[in-house]
Amino acid sequence: MRAALPVAALLVAALVAGCATAPPPAAPPPAPAAPVAHTADRLLASLARLLALDAGGLAAEIARRRVEVAAAPGDLARVEAAMAVAMAPSPDDEQVLALVAPVLAAFPPAEPELRAMAGFLQGMATERRKLREGLAAAQAGSREDRREAQAQRSRAEAQQDRADRLQAKLEALTNLEKSLADRPHADDTDRRTR
Repeated sequence: MRAALPVAALLVAALVAGCATAPPPAAPPPAPAAPVAHTADRLLASLARLLALDAGGLAAEIARRRVEVAAAPGDLARVEAAMAVAMAPSPDDEQVLALVAPVLAAFPPAEPELRAMAGFLQGMATERRKLREGLAAAQAGSREDRREAQAQRSRAEAQQDRADRLQAKLEALTNLEKSLADRPHADDTDRRTR
């Protein structure tokens, strides 16, 4: 047992010595990396740039985006080009739909931010197209209503002219009847002059 005592003391001393040593030096902190631009941040920055442009600058930006999409047809480039086209004073909705369709149909799916913006642009272009079609139909209906109203006015004027002519004939016949009633008749013995 005496032999076990020095071994136990040695073990305790080793444990205590292990705890007393300094920890190994920590790795230096990583250097701050350049901030990663998230897709949503990039889309918002692009939208802010587009909103700040005048009509001429927007037309130039649309042309630049078209060239960019033709050179590198990525999802982000398509969505940014669609945003530029949608911001135009008279946007080409068909072009917006053509730009966002591949993003929405991509497999594997595009990033959620890109899909959300593409879906928004698609919905906006579709609604704008429906409004234009409705406006065109309403204008066509309005033209048809104006034609119908003009035709009714023409018919009413023609009927009024006919009624005026008939009234004039009626008055002429009434006057003729009165003049005939006032004339002496050959067979009327009471009215003969004496």
